[in-house]
Amino acid sequence: MKIAIIGCGAAGATAAQFARKQDRKARITIYDGEGYGEYSKCALPLVISGRLEWHEIVEYPPQWFKKFGIDYKHEKVRKINFDSMEVEADGIEEYDKIIIATGAEAAIPFKASNAFVLRNMEDAIAIREKALKSKNAIVIGAGLIGMEVAEALHEMGLNVKVLEYMPNIFPNMLDGDMARQLEKRIDIEIKTGCMVKEVDGGVVETKDGVYEADFVVIATGNRANVSICKKCNVKKGIIVDEYMKAMDNIYAAGDCTQIKDFFGNDFVVGLGTVAARQGRVAGINAAGGSEKILPVLAAKTTEIFGIELASVGLMEKNAAYHSRHAANLLPEYMKGEKILIKLLASDDEIVVGAQAIGKMATQYINRIAYAIYNRMKVKELAWFENAYAPKIAPVFDAINVVAQSLHLKMRRKNGGNI
Repeated sequence: MKIAIIGCGAAGATAAQFARKQDRKARITIYDGEGYGEYSKCALPLVISGRLEWHEIVEYPPQWFKKFGIDYKHEKVRKINFDSMEVEADGIEEYDKIIIATGAEAAIPFKASNAFVLRNMEDAIAIREKALKSKNAIVIGAGLIGMEVAEALHEMGLNVKVLEYMPNIFPNMLDGDMARQLEKRIDIEIKTGCMVKEVDGGVVETKDGVYEADFVVIATGNRANVSICKKCNVKKGIIVDEYMKAMDNIYAAGDCTQIKDFFGNDFVVGLGTVAARQGRVAGINAAGGSEKILPVLAAKTTEIFGIELASVGLMEKNAAYHSRHAANLLPEYMKGEKILIKLLASDDEIVVGAQAIGKMATQYINRIAYAIYNRMKVKELAWFENAYAPKIAPVFDAINVVAQSLHLKMRRKNGGNI
């Protein structure tokens, strides 16, 4: 059995590991166009800020793959011949199974030149080098990448302005009401509802005027890198099933793919957590297994300017009910911090999403993710039993509190019949 893996990000590297675990004798080759091995792309803003050196975020260097009998090739794949199962890089080699994990590239919806994007290690190093010689920066895009880059540049002492086309920051993660609460606590200049027309070096032309800085970082989203995947079924990404199969003997995983999420919606992968899980499934199955991935909930989290935030599932526009509540993490007499949670439900009172801002936001969202997977009703969340001790937790957990609030709201709307 000969298996080729194209790409060495979270999906590709994980696929290589699990293909090896599934078949100890398979000949596995991984192609890495960058040459660093597998590193944490989510940690790239930490390289920009200087919190970490670039080599510190490399999790599996090239020698790691060689140690486990995986042929690591620092080569860029130029072509896949899907009929002959040949991969063309510096040479041409035939394989029994191919896993495509080519990731994504920056998507820029306007004319731009002499600006930076953040997709790989070289980008992070280049941004840091420029920032060390600069005083002012503009970041276009206030999603996860844009806001984390803005924070990194702010930590370096730069004056940072963020421009966002949508009405609020983190538009794919937080509803407007939650985003506005967060924005009040962020100490940089943010302009939302800003349509960029063109970027040239440090000059940004918008519908409302011109902004200037020493340099610009564009973080307006990504698109799947599918240039060598012409024979696959491609829409916004390579269409794969729950086994990560794209076509006979061809698997795909990571940011180059498109799948159905838990709610049956098309989902273009852009999360390292999902990519790694897809890679695990693709690696096992390419090596002879039969594993399936759980439907995606798109759980997200970050810490920005010292504030933790997280979300999971559907947002307000796709939910029937929602309620927002600030609850104590400790009893009031312990003077604990508050966490802001928004809970969303469907027409039949089933939990479908949540957002949280504050300490332990990630852990609360992880727990709600379990509730969504198990199709729990809001009333069940409102009444579940939680552990209590004054120094650790309140009598009613924060999820209890927001679920109780939402349950009462639904009862009032339905004439007290829930």
